[in-house]
Amino acid sequence: MAWSLRARFTAAGLVILVAVVITGVWSTVLFSRLGNVVDRTLQGRQGIIDLTARMTSALERHDDALVLGLNGDVARARAELAEQRLTFDRAADDLVNLVTPMERAVVDELRAEVAIYRREGDALLAGAPTAAAWDRYHREVNPLLRKVVAECATLREHSFEALRDAGLAARDEARRGRWVVAAVAIGALLASALVAWALARSVLRPIRELTASVEAMRGRDFTQRVERRQGDELGALADGFNRMAESLVAWESSNLAEVLRAKETLEATLAALPDAVIVADRDGRIVSRNAPARALLGEAPLPAAAQELVDAVLAGEAPPPAKQVVLDGTTYLPFAVAIPKFGAVAVLHDITEFVRVDMLRSELIAVTSHELKTPLTTLRMNLLLLGEEAGGLSPRHRELLTMAVQGCEELARTIDRLLDLSRIEAGKLRLAMERIDLHRVVDEVVQLFQPRFAEAELALEVARKDNGEACVRGDALRLGIVLSNLLTNAIKYTPAGGRVTVETSRAGEELELAVTDTGPGIPDDLRDRVFEKFFRVEHVRPRERAPNGAGVGLYICRQIIEAHGGQIHAEAVSVGSRLAFRLPAEAQAAA
Repeated sequence: MAWSLRARFTAAGLVILVAVVITGVWSTVLFSRLGNVVDRTLQGRQGIIDLTARMTSALERHDDALVLGLNGDVARARAELAEQRLTFDRAADDLVNLVTPMERAVVDELRAEVAIYRREGDALLAGAPTAAAWDRYHREVNPLLRKVVAECATLREHSFEALRDAGLAARDEARRGRWVVAAVAIGALLASALVAWALARSVLRPIRELTASVEAMRGRDFTQRVERRQGDELGALADGFNRMAESLVAWESSNLAEVLRAKETLEATLAALPDAVIVADRDGRIVSRNAPARALLGEAPLPAAAQELVDAVLAGEAPPPAKQVVLDGTTYLPFAVAIPKFGAVAVLHDITEFVRVDMLRSELIAVTSHELKTPLTTLRMNLLLLGEEAGGLSPRHRELLTMAVQGCEELARTIDRLLDLSRIEAGKLRLAMERIDLHRVVDEVVQLFQPRFAEAELALEVARKDNGEACVRGDALRLGIVLSNLLTNAIKYTPAGGRVTVETSRAGEELELAVTDTGPGIPDDLRDRVFEKFFRVEHVRPRERAPNGAGVGLYICRQIIEAHGGQIHAEAVSVGSRLAFRLPAEAQAAA
């Protein structure tokens, strides 16, 4: 019966656990036994030493009592002898229970000699105190005392020797136990290593074979198979791998032709595109180019403007505004699109003709504006001169003359905007920079526009949140044109009865001028585009009764404000729209 991997790992763990348990139990039993032996030996010998010391002390005091009797105090001497003899006997009785059988014979012999010593002492006291008694004490009794005391010392020394022997025996036993424990531990280690090696061999070999087969399949070698060696989980894994390899072979054989056709179709499609198409992977590396791209770039990398777009779409960010790229005298407009889970594709679109047409249009606008300027000036002057002599005209004719003059004024402003547009695109816009008061510019422009607002039935208000100076460095005439364009735009889009507010305020180190109206407002997605050249909201969101216009007024405003180092933007308000620009503030003049 085949063992599963779990069973084999469990068995190996049990073998190692049993080895560790056996080693631990053996060590515990050995050292516990050794400790008990040493403990018993120490306790027994220490008792013998204490008892022999007590017996020796009793014998010495017994001899002192005899000397006391020889000096004449016989009654006291007899009482002391009785007490010391009792102490000795009790110690001797306790000693018998502790000594070995060999030592017990020595104790019995010692008690016999002590009995002789006591009889001689009693006989000595019977004749005391006399000179003969002292002589007999020194000649017979005291030598007996020295003899029994020496035998007590012999028992004590024997106990010391027994303690030393017990220590040596414990050391030998510990040494033997250490070797036994070491042998058991080495045996357990070898058994564990053998089990681990066998287990690793049975597991790692199939895994290595499986890894090699996976690497081969990654190289599209689907003929690899793994041999099933065991019936455990690794055997099941081998069966699953073999089934997967067979499925891949079947899939490849059935879909390879279709994949190749799809690849050829894609390559043919890219080759048929007239624009240069470059495909990049997720790391930004170029992996494919169509024929126009190879003819245009060869093996060179993408132009910087196109690479910025590719990097942005690969990072999941909004791409920056596209910049024109000129290669070999041809102008291209790059754009990039992300390819999910792969990379991005960049396209270089040839806009040379569009650029040429735009240049021709700009030149036409410039030439036409200049050509219209002179006859319009003549017509305007003649109408003004005719207006001075209009006293004999009827009211209807005077009204028509006034409307004609206003039409000339409006046409003159349109021509001026077109001329400014031509100068801006030609890079010839010149600013007369000086220190100016923005409040004064606002007052002059508002005063000029008051009749137009009254005619349009609109309320024009001026709000100043900063009552101090509002000085900037700029061109007063050009800034007046910006404000005029903003007010003209507000008149066009605000219905009768509405309100337009011109507001100046300070924002940190900048001054802000904003024009807010109560018209239909600007859609959120078109706020940035209203400042583009020739762009009008009506082009994208047609509406009824849309006002006329060329779509260059706000474009000119942006160019003039940016030339002053400021910014202009459209903001969302609850009703209508709010167009504002900011300029760096000038320090206030010293008083």
